[in-house]
Amino acid sequence: MSNEQADLLEATICDWQHGATLASHIGWQADEDSKYGLQKLSYDDIREATRLGSQHAILATHQAASALTGVRELQNNGRKVSCPEFTSPTIKYDANTLTLFEDNTVSLTTIKNRVRCELVLPEDDDGYQYQFLNDDEWSVTESTLTARDGDYFLHLGFRKPNPFDKDESPAEDRTVLGVDLGIEHLAVTSTAHFESGKKLVHDHEQFEHVRGRLQQAGTQSAHRTLVGRDDREERYSRDKLHRVSNAIVEEAIEHECSHIVFEDLSYIRDRMPNAKKFHQWAHRKLISFVRYKAEALGIRIEFVDAAYTS
Repeated sequence: MSNEQADLLEATICDWQHGATLASHIGWQADEDSKYGLQKLSYDDIREATRLGSQHAILATHQAASALTGVRELQNNGRKVSCPEFTSPTIKYDANTLTLFEDNTVSLTTIKNRVRCELVLPEDDDGYQYQFLNDDEWSVTESTLTARDGDYFLHLGFRKPNPFDKDESPAEDRTVLGVDLGIEHLAVTSTAHFESGKKLVHDHEQFEHVRGRLQQAGTQSAHRTLVGRDDREERYSRDKLHRVSNAIVEEAIEHECSHIVFEDLSYIRDRMPNAKKFHQWAHRKLISFVRYKAEALGIRIEFVDAAYTS
């Protein structure tokens, strides 16, 4: 790699850090941590404040959204958190910003032109890397470039291509379980399975009513009781959401679904502008429970416009 190429990569990483941090601050202030919601809010600011190209600006918003989702989760569990900052010398690449060639070189997008560099691979042709590089069934996906001590390490991500055309509706040519999230009905699947949210909301309102009385009392005894009730409510709510997530995953298994598709949370907020923070927390928590349970079984989770979940 030439000095000029290294300088371009360093400058691109620097702008990426600035762009992702900018998106993070915008999302923090707006209480927005969905990928597409944050992209909509911060994309223009990133393009104006940095030299990143269009795709890298989008990837920066998605990276910020993932970080914000993580800290919100900690916050909901009672941890003190602050707005994420991006200081590590890393940058994300994807199929639009990275190209692999058969001569084991890679082309990377920078703030100016692309740079083409040689991959340093094991001399042994039996190295595990070659099973992905030399197999046409695998295609490159989101990858990470890290700068360290004057060297650059590219952690390549691979996946087998989707069996459907990327321009088609996410509900076509696959076995998909669509899930609508709401308040009265916490979750409704495309197989007409309903999970009521009435009791969860009712019990939360009762907890809130008691909490208000205890806060008004202001005594040490009331404070101890309040802390205990808060812990009890969270355990109760999480247990309910675990049971709903189990039901959704079981529905996907019963109908041999390869994907579970949720409406993107930004669209949910647009559709339910009066939803309380509790409802938003419940939706995020439910999705997180479904995600890790489904992915452990090889079922993919996706987020789409509401038109594709019903």
